[in-house]
Amino acid sequence: MTIADETQPDGETSGDDISGLILAHLETRAERNAAEAQAISLAYDKYIFEARRKKQGARWLTDEFIRTVHQDLLGSIWDWAGKYRTENLNIGMDWRHIPEQVRLLCDDFLHWDSPTSPMPILEVAARLQNRLTKIHLFRNGNGRHARLITDIFFHSRQHPFPEWPQTHLMSEGHLVRAQYIAAMRDADQGDFSLLVKFFEAYLPNRS
Repeated sequence: MTIADETQPDGETSGDDISGLILAHLETRAERNAAEAQAISLAYDKYIFEARRKKQGARWLTDEFIRTVHQDLLGSIWDWAGKYRTENLNIGMDWRHIPEQVRLLCDDFLHWDSPTSPMPILEVAARLQNRLTKIHLFRNGNGRHARLITDIFFHSRQHPFPEWPQTHLMSEGHLVRAQYIAAMRDADQGDFSLLVKFFEAYLPNRS
């Protein structure tokens, strides 16, 4: 299972931007990528192990939890991890709206995940991942963070989660990435059908 950012939407901070780097000995992009991969793997194991404790209808998705997950993903490497961005980028909403939008997302998710909610699990996951990505909470690592939060949700509901494609290892990876971006753009406009189908296509044990 991978939660690398190969399918991230355009606009992530460049991997060559080292402002905020804590581990100064990571001089090359390859070294930083390797360190991030190790930290992400540890965080992933921790949160997926704990996910079953999260009960349907419980308010586990909170502002604090969202920031803590990001801190655990990248905080050993970057000093901006776990902190909402304080500048506008070429993707995401105005940074001044982030706290309010996080509160709205957490309230909406509580409704989507309610035991009385008729919303299918895959649609809840699609809405959750899209909103996190659309808000673009952090300076970087938003794609990896959104997919881990989505996987935590899947695991909390004892549902298989997608085997996120490693497009850099696929001969047709550029087509997969384009498909994902198109699905996310439709979701930005309120149509989650393509994103749900994208998730379905990468569920394990499909014939």
